[in-house]
Amino acid sequence: MSKRLYLPYSTGCFICGHDNPHGLSIQFYTLEGISKVFVDIDIDTKYMSYLDTVHGGILSALLDEAMGWAAFIYSDSDRFLYTRSLEVTYKKPVQPNVKLLVSTEFIEMKRGLATSKGMITDIDQKEVYTLSKGVFFQTSQDKMEETKQYLIFNDDKEYHPKALEYCRL
Repeated sequence: MSKRLYLPYSTGCFICGHDNPHGLSIQFYTLEGISKVFVDIDIDTKYMSYLDTVHGGILSALLDEAMGWAAFIYSDSDRFLYTRSLEVTYKKPVQPNVKLLVSTEFIEMKRGLATSKGMITDIDQKEVYTLSKGVFFQTSQDKMEETKQYLIFNDDKEYHPKALEYCRL
């Protein structure tokens, strides 16, 4: 099994902010030798829309964040990226408290725009719930420096080398 290499998380971000009481408080990771960004998650009932159905906006936000990380980690970008466009296809409703796997990968960098794709499946990758594609553009260097102040690296985890090089103060 490939070794997990983590990505830093933030303080207040809705997706990865561990200090955000309303957020998901997740931490993305990569697997050594596999050019993808992942997160394992089971989404609480407080994020439902219809009864026993996770809100599509939550799924979209998860994919958006993970695809942005994939574009940053696996492209030649030295700065974080903003979302320019996001396309999400919902294949099946997702029930809360079901173990899910979000996996995303960088596709290409063309004319300064990075493209990534992603999916949400059950943890065994047998059921596909959501597919996505995103296009991203670089933040300014000032925004990159500002954002680095809010990123957390835990001493007990091993991090992706690019995250250490570009994201750590």
